[in-house]
Parts: sequence; structure tokens; C-alpha cells
Amino acid sequence: MLELLENPSFDNERNILNADLFVSNLKNTLKGFNFNVKVSYEVYRSITIYHLHWTDDKEYKDLLELKKEIALALGVASGDFKIKKIDDNTAEIKVNNMKKQALSLKELLSDFKKDDSFKIVLGLDEKDTPVYFDFDKEKSLLVTGVTGSGKTNLFNNIIMNILINYTDTKVIILDSQSINYNCYDKVYKVINDEDSIIKEIRNLRKEFEKRVKNGSKDRVVVFIDEIYEILKLDNSIKDDINYLLELGGQFNIHLLVSTDSILEEDTFNLFNRDNIAKIVFYLTTRGEYNMFIGKAITNDLDRDGMYLDSEKNLIRINIPLINDEEIDRVVRYVQEKR
Repeated sequence: MLELLENPSFDNERNILNADLFVSNLKNTLKGFNFNVKVSYEVYRSITIYHLHWTDDKEYKDLLELKKEIALALGVASGDFKIKKIDDNTAEIKVNNMKKQALSLKELLSDFKKDDSFKIVLGLDEKDTPVYFDFDKEKSLLVTGVTGSGKTNLFNNIIMNILINYTDTKVIILDSQSINYNCYDKVYKVINDEDSIIKEIRNLRKEFEKRVKNGSKDRVVVFIDEIYEILKLDNSIKDDINYLLELGGQFNIHLLVSTDSILEEDTFNLFNRDNIAKIVFYLTTRGEYNMFIGKAITNDLDRDGMYLDSEKNLIRINIPLINDEEIDRVVRYVQEKR
């Protein structure tokens, strides 16, 4: 089905040419301050990393004192790069690339190799390595970020991964806003009605209890969009959601839950758990980042998110941009094949 997706248009040539120029500037600048330095570099999709090694008596602190000069050499503001100490005579400088292009789903999925596990490729990390969400291992996923930061796009990415690679998987989409996921209603169960959403959540808990008795493990992936709005309809369902988040994965009922804020008490209590993977997009305060993932984010995310897996690895992740035409083509294809 990859032929139904938009062709990738990414071209990193401009960033490579920039690195060729800036590495010369960087060498000359540091030599002007008596660094006997060798510089190499690696150009990735979003960042360039310059590797510095010097063979004199200069120290890392001497390098830090040249932040303004390094910024001029690299053609960026002093806040747009980071210097990291590797050892006493080695450091690396990480710079955001000037030319940025959206990641396409076709580009992301082109090298995906399906195996016996149930996993999807979420996006790329800073060094263009695929980042996977393994349902068998992670079980469920919590997502937060302000409106427009990327939650719906992430859900579309995961749904499209399932549509393309796991066509036999049952998907249920609970969308009280009735605007984001109706395009999937020909192939998946999409529920917009508020009373029906509450009923479906309660039925899922009953379904789990049935599975405990009969041993059924048919896979179900449940997307719950903007849980805060649903909790306002009936606060008592938080117990059912908590139950499914804790236990549902044991019998292949996987929840992917999103909210635009975790500041409200019931939402915070739902999302304040350590054993479930999380993705955070842009939030309005650093305190919210810390509340959600236990670590404040100190730089801009742009289109990226921060992925905290269940083993506490924190990964900056670039999510592919999904457009409506791609969704329509894939949905029609799957519908015709069923």
C-alpha cells in the first residue's frame, strides 16, 4: 500500500553544503584562539553534529567561553546549539539545521520490516534512527500537548501504520469532538456520540473481564481522543480507564489516550503513572512537562515530540506529517479489499 502514500521530497543537500562551509569557519575560529583542533561532522535530517578534538592544553571550559564566537562561525544564535563534553580533549556541538522538511509516512515506512511482534514505527530520532512503539512490550500510550501541537497527527500516523501493516487488528476510535477521525468510519468503529462513548468504555472493561475467563487475546487498539472532555461527561469512567491502562494489555486491549492538559486533577491522576509509555508535544509551562514525564524540556520542540518509553528512555522524535488525501486513498483501498 505504500504506493498510495505521498512520495517523499526530502533533500538534505543544502544542509550538507552548509556544514561544509561552517566546519571551515569553525576550525579557523578555534585556531584563532589557539586551539589545535580537528573537526569532523555528521549531517542528519534535523541536526548537524560537529565533533571536536584538540591536542593542546586547552580545556572544555575554554571552549565554553567562546560560545559567541562559535555561534558566529556556525551562522546561528548562541541559543541554537549545544556543546557537550565527551572527555577532557573532546566535545561535540549539536546545531539545528537551517533547512527543515516534514517527514513523510512513505519515507518512514519504506524500510519497515514486519516481524512476529506487533509494533509500529512512530518516527525518527535526531540521528534518523526509527523509533518504534511495541504494543507487546509497552501495552498502552499516553499523549499530551496543547491543541494544534500534533496529537491528532500522531494518532493518524499510528492508525495508518495499523491499516497498512496489520489489517486484521480491530481498532476503536472514541472522538467526542466528532471532527478528527470520521474518515476511518468505513473500516473501523468510530464513535462520536457522548453517551455511546461512555458505554463503549464500560463495555471494554466488561470485554477484558470476559477475556480473563475465556482466554481470548484478539488484538484491540482503542484511541481515546481528548480524555479531559470525556471525563467531564461522566467522571466515573476514570476507574474503567485506569483499570484498562493497568491490566488491559495482558489480554491485548491497548489504549492510546490523549489530552491537551494534565493540570486538572482527574486528568493528572490518570496520566501520572510510571509504567506506561508517554509522548509529549508542546505544553504551555515547563512545570507541565515535569509533571508528565518527570523531566523539564529546555528547548523548542517544533514539530517534534518527546517520547518516554516504559524503560524511562527519553527520545526526541520527529513524527511524519499525514495528509487527508493519503488517509482517504488507504481507507478506500482497505475497504475494497475487505
